[in-house]
Amino acid sequence: MSDATYTIGEFSRLTGLTEKALRLYDSRRLLEPVEVDTGTGYRRYSKAQVADGRMVAMLRAIDMPLAEIADVLAVPGPDRSAVVRRYWYRLERALDTRRRIVRSLHHHNEKEEYGMSYTDNAIAAGRSEGAFAAIAQLATLDDAGEAANAYGEAMKTAYWDEKDLPLVTALAYAGVDHLLALARRSTGDDADEARSVAKAMMYNLASFTWTGWDEPGIEIGPSEAAAGLAAARTNLAMAIDMDKGDLAISRGHWMLGAHQLTAGGHTEAIACFVAAADFATRAGAEPEAKLSRAFGALAALADGRPGAEETLDAAITALGASEGGSDFVGQIETARAVIGL
Repeated sequence: MSDATYTIGEFSRLTGLTEKALRLYDSRRLLEPVEVDTGTGYRRYSKAQVADGRMVAMLRAIDMPLAEIADVLAVPGPDRSAVVRRYWYRLERALDTRRRIVRSLHHHNEKEEYGMSYTDNAIAAGRSEGAFAAIAQLATLDDAGEAANAYGEAMKTAYWDEKDLPLVTALAYAGVDHLLALARRSTGDDADEARSVAKAMMYNLASFTWTGWDEPGIEIGPSEAAAGLAAARTNLAMAIDMDKGDLAISRGHWMLGAHQLTAGGHTEAIACFVAAADFATRAGAEPEAKLSRAFGALAALADGRPGAEETLDAAITALGASEGGSDFVGQIETARAVIGL
């Protein structure tokens, strides 16, 4: 092996990239050799290129397109992680959308096959006989994947269609107990899915019981708000315990901060929003980081801190300039109206 350069075979072994891939990356001007023999066409790579080669191998392992890999390589080393985080944030948002579509398809297929899905049966029972009857319909499910889908859909239907928060709360806690029990008896993807949906149900319960949305037709009393605050704490703890990643932990801190804000715990809310912004930045989710900073400023304003209104105005301006920022600004304005500021 040469001290100065590596052959394509040597470079392949050092980076984990196949020789075929290296030829492709050369033709795309993504990872060009430092020398090409004009007679034989043999390629040689420098030691300095090994780090880039390994970076390309890792990025291809997460299916990053070549054009975006080129964007990563075009920035200085210390800045590359931020570009990768932004890519992963977009990917996670796309995966969230796909998960919702898959669950909807599962619900649709159940209706096609059986006439009524487990969700339909549970909601019908809850409407006519109460929460216990709804839970009893779902308690018979012993497959972790089916139970995860059924509880998740039933809870959302109870909220969006029935506007029945007591049923939402009952389904959430019964569902978490059931799913965690199934997870303990399951293995592999089913166990992971059951635990993940249990965590998501706690997040949804916290979201559904937050007064800051001012959702039409939803009446949130002290008991529902208290259940939501407890659910927000549980969701955050589960996100950390299950190592769900920076974005999930950021959203967990945000949700807990939102409940603390409307409950009057302004100091606790500010701390949560600061943590949410930090984790969102690590996840490459800068719009959500700006949202958390704006909510932190709103909590400071609610606490009567000097200069908070000017900080909030600046945070809203920065938020509005970000991708999807107009929707986020609407959330701030609604929450501000709800708490009377």
